[in-house]
Amino acid sequence: YKPQEFAAAALGEDGLVYVGSSYKTFYALRARDGSQLWTRTLTGGVASEPLYLAKGLAGPTAMVVVGDDDGALTALDARTGAVRWTYRVRGSIRVQPTFAAGMLYFTSGEGRLYAVDAKTGAWKWQYEREVPENFTIRGGSGVLVQGGRAYAGFPDGYLAALNAATGEVVWTRQLSGDASRFTDVDSTPVLWKDTLYVSSYATGVYALDVKDGSTRWRYDLEGAGPVVLEPGTTPGSERVYVTAALLGIHCLDGQGRVLWRQSLGREGELTAPTLWGPYLLFSAASGGVYLVRSKTGELLQFFDPGQGVTGKVVAQGPWVFFLGNGAAFFAMTTG
Repeated sequence: YKPQEFAAAALGEDGLVYVGSSYKTFYALRARDGSQLWTRTLTGGVASEPLYLAKGLAGPTAMVVVGDDDGALTALDARTGAVRWTYRVRGSIRVQPTFAAGMLYFTSGEGRLYAVDAKTGAWKWQYEREVPENFTIRGGSGVLVQGGRAYAGFPDGYLAALNAATGEVVWTRQLSGDASRFTDVDSTPVLWKDTLYVSSYATGVYALDVKDGSTRWRYDLEGAGPVVLEPGTTPGSERVYVTAALLGIHCLDGQGRVLWRQSLGREGELTAPTLWGPYLLFSAASGGVYLVRSKTGELLQFFDPGQGVTGKVVAQGPWVFFLGNGAAFFAMTTG
């Protein structure tokens, strides 16, 4: 038996950190020592990253929003844990919601994108695509909201650009090619200038024109996972980091050329890398947490908590937080 915990933490103000697990309990902890400020029992296990909203964004006090495997998106008061509202969908919610212009956007396991009012949880609009009948990859795409548009990937291999206010389709783009299974577009799109970066599990990493979704370049990478962008100072100097379960972590330049690759053997599913100053942090389901130089890919540190780490590593200032597969929550800091 190999347990897995998919949840990640959210960092708030006043030295607080918020995290859940498959045990259906959501915690507000003090970052300095892990002591509990409050806990809240949810209807389902947590396999997502919560979203922290500072006071004034969605009410007079700060709020934390978390999705669970039972299909509930719950908004909690950040200081007390009191429930402000709950919005329910049929599929599991395994992505971090996105906040923009008073709205929350999120995708669910049923192949839908939802937009709800951040203050009340009231439904605004939704967009749906057909979920493939065969196997899909666990996880999902988050939503990127930029320039009045909402961008998200779906299990059927499509990336959609929608009007963020109304949900009307601006354009859609099929990225899975001729693949008949594992067609998922599970990476959250990222935007730099006028280029969208996104990956398809079946066909690799894409750089797309944000206006119409046309391809600028593609890097073939089997099992491509989450994409993270490091902006550059000159055109084409941006860096794109992408993980793949069997092929490790790759660093591409703005033209799709490989700058370096760090292979980890068969360490299992890799999380989205987290930029931490001049370093990258990421974890492996069968291994642990890795620290590499972002410029060269040189492996500097490795931490094995036992049973591996499937959830994303998050960092703020000198602090690093992650949930191990044994449901132990770790805080680490620079030496």
